[in-house]
Formats: sequence, structure tokens, C-alpha cells
Amino acid sequence: MRESNRSHKLSALILGASLCLGAVSFTGSAFAQGANLESATAEQKSTAQKAFIAGAKAAEKGDHEAALASFRESYGAVASPNSHLMVARELVALNRLEEAYVEFDNTIPEAEAAAKVDAKYEQAATAAQKERDDLAAKLALLTLNVSGTAPGDVVKVRGKEIPQSDWSKPLPVMPGMVRVELVQASGKETVKEINAEAGSAPTIDLAPEVAAPPPPPKDEGTKVSTDSSKWDMRTWSYVAGGVGAAGIVTFGVFGLLNNSKHSKLEDECKNGVCPSSLESDKNTGQTYQTVANVGLVVGIVGLGTGTALYLLSDKKKEKSALSTVPRVDIGPRSVSVSGTF
Repeated sequence: MRESNRSHKLSALILGASLCLGAVSFTGSAFAQGANLESATAEQKSTAQKAFIAGAKAAEKGDHEAALASFRESYGAVASPNSHLMVARELVALNRLEEAYVEFDNTIPEAEAAAKVDAKYEQAATAAQKERDDLAAKLALLTLNVSGTAPGDVVKVRGKEIPQSDWSKPLPVMPGMVRVELVQASGKETVKEINAEAGSAPTIDLAPEVAAPPPPPKDEGTKVSTDSSKWDMRTWSYVAGGVGAAGIVTFGVFGLLNNSKHSKLEDECKNGVCPSSLESDKNTGQTYQTVANVGLVVGIVGLGTGTALYLLSDKKKEKSALSTVPRVDIGPRSVSVSGTF
């Protein structure tokens, strides 16, 4: 009884092979597509029928690799929705579900176009649609929203390059972690990952990453540097003169303050004897006197040095830019100028 059932099933497949060579042409295929029935030669039809029968026998024996090769050979000789449908079924038998989904999906419009001419192909269209939908429950249909790409950019899903024409189509993928890559022509990669579940329809937005702008430079403040080696003798004469002028001003101010204290002490001290309440005024007056004297010395030396440098700057020029620059040192009781002129 079992052998009889197998024989009937094989006979049905062979009959399908004869019917599939009966009438019409169609479009769409993921692999080599043969001649349409209107233009196929007798030899092409014979080749297609023999390959279909060989595929049916191999499938009956469970040799699905051989069956797949034979059904593809048949489809490559004369295009038929029936042979295309058998290709998809053999891919399912080989557990190549992602490929099978694509072939079922491509068979549907082929069979529908053929059925407009010959109604017997409606069965192939209905079967392909049902088996595709059943298979969708075992897969995830991934949609890619790709934007911002340039010529030469490549999209890969689980390491497999996806043709640009398929970027906007739902892509069948096995459940699990899915790695999607956008590889720019420059070699820079943008990677997204998603955990796809069976029966789901996830979407991934994919666009080249925009480089972040560089951080603004740190504000270290305005730095002002002065190279004193570029100062000439005339400049130093002004510096010395300024120091001298400051000394004279100091002498004048503290001299007046000292005179004020001195006058007060003369008025209130009798016969050189001052009350104890004026002791602090006496000490302050002495301090004013000392500061005034130092200011006078600094003023005289500073003005004298400035004058000398000013006069020398008119008579001599510096021999080189590397000559030693005059240096003015101001002490509590002296002012000195050193350098090479």
C-alpha cells in the first residue's frame, strides 16, 4: 500500500511536469530562468520535463540536494511556476528557510500571471502563498530604513551583502541576534544589532554616523610676553628717569609730612622735653624723614642714570641684538645700573 501511494504521488508530480510545460510565460526569479513556453523549442521542453521527473524521483527518495538541482535545471530550461514552487519546497526540506521564503514569494506573481492565461496555475499561486505565510511564522521579517548613503556603500545582514534593490524590502531572517552593517566606501562602518523573534517584523534605521565636532579650544587667557632684549638704551633711559622721578616725588611727599610733624613737636615741646603722648608723633616723623631721604637718593641716581643713558643712546648704537641689556637694581639706599654698552 505504501509503495502504491508513493507511485501515485510520483505520477502526480510527473503529470504536473507535463502540465507546467503547457502554456504561458512569466517573470521574476532568484536564479537562472529558462525560456517561456511561447518561445521554447521542443528540445527545451523535453529537457525541462526530464529534469522535473528526475527531481520528483529524488525528492521521493529523500535526496533533497539532488531534487533541488533537478528542479532548478527544469526551471532553467523552461520557466514554469510549478518547477519554481518545487525549488522552494526543496529548500524547506533542506532547512534553508530564508531562501525558501524568497522563492515562495517570487513564485506567487509568476503563478498569478500564468493563471490569467491558464486557470490551472491558480493552484500553484495559492499553494505558494499559503506555504510562504506558514514559513513566515518561523522567521522574522526585517525591514531596513537606510538613509544618507553614497555610491559604493554596502549593507550587510549577518555578513551577507544585500543588493541595494532589496534594501526597502522585508528580509526574512532566522530568529536570534541579527547584526546589520553599513560599510561606507571609505571603510567606515555603522553597526546595529537586534534580537529578532520568530513571527516578528522588526525595523532598523541605518545611516552613516556623523562625526562629532571637535571640542572648542581651551581658553588659557591672553598671554602677553615682553622680550627685554629688544629694548635699546633710549628705552632704558626712560625707565631710569621714571624711577628717578618717582624717587623725587617720594622725597617731596614724605618731606612735607615730616615737616608737619616737626612743626607740631616744636610747638608742643618746651625746652626740648616732649610729653609722652607725642612719642608716637616723634617716631612717625623720623620714619617720614628716612623715607624722604631714600626717595631723594633714588631720585638723584635715577635721574642721573636716565640722563646718562639718554645721552649715550645718541652717540652709540648697540653692536648686536645679543648684547647684554642694561639692568637697573633699586635697593633701600642705592640704585645700580649694570650691563654692556
